Amino acid sequence: MIGSLATMATVELLLANLVVCFAAFVQASAGIGFAMIAVPLLVLIDLTYAPGPSLFVMMFLSIAMAVEARRHIDRQGLATLLPGLCVGTVAGALLLGALPPTWFGLVFGGIVLLALIVGQLGLALAASPALYGAGGFAAGLMGTISGIHGPPLVVLYQRAAHATARATIALIFVIASILSLVSLYLEGIFREPQLLIGLSMLPGLILGYGLAHIGRQLISESLARAVMLIVAGASAIVLIAKSVW
Repeated sequence: MIGSLATMATVELLLANLVVCFAAFVQASAGIGFAMIAVPLLVLIDLTYAPGPSLFVMMFLSIAMAVEARRHIDRQGLATLLPGLCVGTVAGALLLGALPPTWFGLVFGGIVLLALIVGQLGLALAASPALYGAGGFAAGLMGTISGIHGPPLVVLYQRAAHATARATIALIFVIASILSLVSLYLEGIFREPQLLIGLSMLPGLILGYGLAHIGRQLISESLARAVMLIVAGASAIVLIAKSVW
């Protein structure tokens, strides 16, 4: 019995690393997509993989991407949205702490589908301090609850040059991940067991990031985005169905 449980844990960990590898490959190739692929698939493996462990892994990927493209960062926009990001992060941690565990799968899947819908609407709003503040709040709230910060940031930066959007969103992910992890720690949701789970997925992250430097020359951004949308949408639907039934 103990041997079979150990085998199951090993298989789950291998699957989790494969998910992280694929998600890291897509994000490092296209600039976004890690959380929208990784979160629903990881939660299908086990609810304990999100939001804390997935945020922990994404933090390291975002650090690598931000350092690589640091000269393109939009510092003014970053400073404008940071207050909203902080407030949204606190609100998300409080909300997540009040959710029954049985709702987690439904919430994660629902946020993924909402994120996909927002992304497909192609919203392009006029830039303003109020818009950046609201976008930062939405990113902090969504990211802390589900580990997915990206969709509000994509709306904010979809008119920007790709290099600027890619670099700035990566740095925001670094800051947002740290804020979310601290908030989850204070709520008792991210502690040593979740940290160890996150550390156990770093090999998959390193492999995916390394492969992306090769794949970036072979795979177009549009193809990577299409794969992200298909995988994220299908896994979110399965996750919601699993939670409901």
